[in-house]
Amino acid sequence: MKNEDKTQSAAAILRRRYVGEDADRRLDLEAERVNSNVAQLIHDLREEAEFTQAELAGLVGTTQSVISRLESADYDGHSLTMLDRIAKALNRRVAISLPHRDPNVTTARYAFRELMRALRRQRGLTQAQLAERLEVDTNEVAAIERDSEFRPSPIMLHRIGEFFDIPVRKLAALAGAITDSAADGLLGKAAAYAAQSDSIAKLSREERRALDDFVRALKTEL
Repeated sequence: MKNEDKTQSAAAILRRRYVGEDADRRLDLEAERVNSNVAQLIHDLREEAEFTQAELAGLVGTTQSVISRLESADYDGHSLTMLDRIAKALNRRVAISLPHRDPNVTTARYAFRELMRALRRQRGLTQAQLAERLEVDTNEVAAIERDSEFRPSPIMLHRIGEFFDIPVRKLAALAGAITDSAADGLLGKAAAYAAQSDSIAKLSREERRALDDFVRALKTEL
């Protein structure tokens, strides 16, 4: 069984919690983003291992409904104990880091991650196929789409920019690789785009429109 049982998409959660560019709502957005990221990570690792929800549940010692709930973007009850059990079943380990968080940087990096995933899906490419075209390791593409803290190398950003025809400097600013005051105006657009992105479902008409608008903003000189 795939991820059809998600009670709400990440996009629905973000749209509900995040309105316009109100900075006071960013903490709510961040909390929802953490839940969404954990749910996405479990989903991606399970599918990478080619397990159904029921099969993973059997390995972990729980039920399929529990795994479905853990993969739901609106679930906020993830425990380290359960995550550790899932990690072991998938031959992974849980790692915890507590980096300093700037809400603006967090929003930009999240938008970069969702942008990369959406651009790849728009081209109908798998992570492996995109990695082949960029001449990078598949793990690097997976890391970009899975971890908002991952910083791609300058070479990879250059190849991404050339492949998708997007200014490299703006990609680097979104990815947190550089600080570019000229790109500050993109923050609101990045936040608005992130609020409409759904990293699991196929691109909807609304998502394609949001993606096109955001790419146009990236290509526009500020």
